[in-house]
Amino acid sequence: MKQPRSSFARQWRWPIVIAVLTVFGLLSALIGQGGVWWWLSWAALAAPLLVVARYWPLRQLFERKTRA
Repeated sequence: MKQPRSSFARQWRWPIVIAVLTVFGLLSALIGQGGVWWWLSWAALAAPLLVVARYWPLRQLFERKTRA
């Protein structure tokens, strides 16, 4: 039988994944000696920006609905 997931895991799973990805991007930019490491750091550091760009319009839509 499957155990139900805790609310902590449901709520914090994606913020933790984004934080780990950001830390990986920063460390790979600092420690990596160029080449593929810099490409990996750019990709890892662009991921949080893509998440913000994806959900920013939804935030504004939610704010409009709560004001009305």
